[in-house]
Amino acid sequence: MNKKAVIFDMDGVIIDSEPLWQQAQIESLAGFGVAITHQDCEQLTMGKRIDEIARIWCHTYSLPVASENLENLILTNLCQRISVTGEAMTGVYDALKFFAEKGLKIALATSSNHLTIKAVFDRLHLWDKFNVVCSAEDEAYGKPHPDVYLTAARKLNLDTSDCLVIEDSFVGLTAAKSANMMTCIVCPNFEESKFSIADERYMNLDYLVKNYQNSSPHLTQMN
Repeated sequence: MNKKAVIFDMDGVIIDSEPLWQQAQIESLAGFGVAITHQDCEQLTMGKRIDEIARIWCHTYSLPVASENLENLILTNLCQRISVTGEAMTGVYDALKFFAEKGLKIALATSSNHLTIKAVFDRLHLWDKFNVVCSAEDEAYGKPHPDVYLTAARKLNLDTSDCLVIEDSFVGLTAAKSANMMTCIVCPNFEESKFSIADERYMNLDYLVKNYQNSSPHLTQMN
């Protein structure tokens, strides 16, 4: 049960970017006369790669635009929002400090591409916090496929069973569990039945850290 690394998802775990992602999609599609809602985004695109998101909207609404162009439009809108208004999720810095002090390696495994990662890490000053950064942009398949998590474990030089994953979406949870990794769900709706396959569930990172401060049975300090 002992873990040697923590792998963080980014959107919704590190940064409060889900509303920014959704608004970027809503505004981008509005330019084509299509009205979507935040709920539509949550149901159809949450946790997916930007290329998949663009293809979903182009297919769903038969948009008169190449999916690559919609992808660039959404990304431009998103990164502008992140650079100006992006905020860290509750407990992020305390969690990063806690795991680092425990001697664990820290990695990122996100569906977001490298451009978005740069916008987030620049905004939140995170470049020195992570040992490994992995994007599903570099994989054949994005989440819910486990590829990005398997790559993170490989770059950490660890077995998947040595890794603890922190996720906020069902898509990400599915990916991490498929990679045979212990997974914590951290989100306001953590009690929903769809998250029952998670090993642990918390309202936010503060609750996770407090639990591990009181008892850290899963953590092993790296030499």
